[in-house]
Amino acid sequence: MDIINANLSIKIERLSNLKSKVTIQSFPQNNMGIENYKLVFDMKFRDDYDSDFAGVCIGPAWENFGPGEFTIYLNASNNYKNDIIGDHQLLEDDGCQNYFYYLRYFEVTTLQQNKYLVGVATDYAEEYPDAPYVWKQNNFNVIEEIGNSNIEKYSIYFELSR
Repeated sequence: MDIINANLSIKIERLSNLKSKVTIQSFPQNNMGIENYKLVFDMKFRDDYDSDFAGVCIGPAWENFGPGEFTIYLNASNNYKNDIIGDHQLLEDDGCQNYFYYLRYFEVTTLQQNKYLVGVATDYAEEYPDAPYVWKQNNFNVIEEIGNSNIEKYSIYFELSR
C-alpha cells in the first residue's frame, strides 16, 4: 500500500472573469516506480440539492473535454503536476453560482504497468472500487482487492465560483 500513499494538492486560480486554472499535484511518499496518476473529476449537476432550483448546472468548458467531467494525468516526468483551464463563457446562463467537482476515479500506474484503482466515490456500475477500497489490476487485467485507504467517499473535491 506504500505505493499509493501521497498528498494531493489542488490549486485554483482565477485568470480572468471568464477563465479559471486548476493545478493539481501529487506528492507521493514513495515515488519509486510510479509512472503516473490518472484523476477523473466529475461535476455535480446542481448547486445545492436542498434548494428549490430544479435546473442543471452546465459549468465551464475544460480544454479538450467540454463542460462536466475532465481527466488529468500527473506524470513522473512533470513532477506529478499538471493543470487545466476552464472557460466560463456559457451560451446561456445556467442559473448556478458555484460548480462543485469531486474526484470520481483515481488510478496509479506503475512502471511495470500495474494499476492501482483507488476508491474515492461510489461507482454504481461496480467497475471501480468504492471508497475506501483499493484494487490492484495487473498487466493481464486481473483485479484483486488489496486493502483500504483513509479516503472517505466524495472527500476529494474543489469548488469554482462564477
